[in-house]
Amino acid sequence: MTRFSALTLTLCWIATMLPDPLCIAQEPAPADDKPVFDMQDLFSSVRIPNITVTTHGTVLAFAGSGNRVRRSTDGGRTWSPERKIGPDAGGSAIVDNQTGDVMVVRSKDGFLWRSRDDGKTWQRETIVVRPNPLGHGASGSTVPAQTTCSESGITLQHGKHVGRLLMPARVQPPEGNNDQQWWPYNYNTAIYSDDHGKTWQTSAPVQSGTGEGTLAELSDGRIYYNSRSHMSVDHKRRIAWSHDGGAMWVDWQVADDLFEVGEPFYFKYGTKPSYGCNAGLVCMPRSATGGKDVLLFSTPDNPGKTRVRMTIWASFDQGTSWPVKRLVYAGPSAYSSLAAGPDGTIYLLFERGEKKLYEQITLVRVNLSWLADPAK
Repeated sequence: MTRFSALTLTLCWIATMLPDPLCIAQEPAPADDKPVFDMQDLFSSVRIPNITVTTHGTVLAFAGSGNRVRRSTDGGRTWSPERKIGPDAGGSAIVDNQTGDVMVVRSKDGFLWRSRDDGKTWQRETIVVRPNPLGHGASGSTVPAQTTCSESGITLQHGKHVGRLLMPARVQPPEGNNDQQWWPYNYNTAIYSDDHGKTWQTSAPVQSGTGEGTLAELSDGRIYYNSRSHMSVDHKRRIAWSHDGGAMWVDWQVADDLFEVGEPFYFKYGTKPSYGCNAGLVCMPRSATGGKDVLLFSTPDNPGKTRVRMTIWASFDQGTSWPVKRLVYAGPSAYSSLAAGPDGTIYLLFERGEKKLYEQITLVRVNLSWLADPAK
């Protein structure tokens, strides 16, 4: 008799709720499906985490808006000493799955730092970022597209744009101004490259009043975009979709299951403060899910209130619902980033504190079996 893992049973149970039930017939990797939970601090007294996994399985943890990095070659168990990538490095990370290169893209200033050896060494390159039809997004312009603080980028794997590099970004006029009166003029967007990072195109706007985005590609080629919302007093995340490889964002909607904190920084107008928080998002490697789409999302779970209770959600129906939720850390928590390895290991890098926020940037390693078993 075939022994189904806890992960398999969980995915099948979720699948029975779908209109067309899909049950995994084979044991997904890894074979050892015991729940995994491990937490360790990687950075101190610095903000803005980003994490990604290279094509060779090296885990790269970034801090300081992409300026500092640590490497792990054993699945996040041990880490190299912290080092600076370069004097002006910054932005969000992306792995080119076709070349194996890793880049930290500073789109607003028109350059990136590239590594061809899994993050051991880095070289600075000038890039071209073209504006969208509004004239927004060009590097060096008064309204550039900023990749800093957004989630890591991805390489598209499906459809006619296979190999395209796609990164969440935001347009923020006036540049860098977080005052509330400018929130309606802020919007999320994306930048994409079809020549391995030499030139980038700024896509159409996602939604007004959004900032610091996340995105993931589904197996049918659609791109799911999940946005922080500065202006929504319902404290729900904002969702958009692309059907053309990230050039146009449509089908706007409100997330029914995903809420975010309030933390009314810069609040001056209105009666119900809302500001939201950066969040993490990843589509699990299908080698670990039997080929199915499993989305994971991370953010503090304290709707409309302070930044505490870092939590991971899981969706098994391409982002329509998020029935699985696990608390990771109950204390002060803020920005987060998610990545996953082909063996199913999940990497959550997030800002936390014990007495106050932003004391450490911490790595948590878990797997889907841990997410599926509330007793663990």
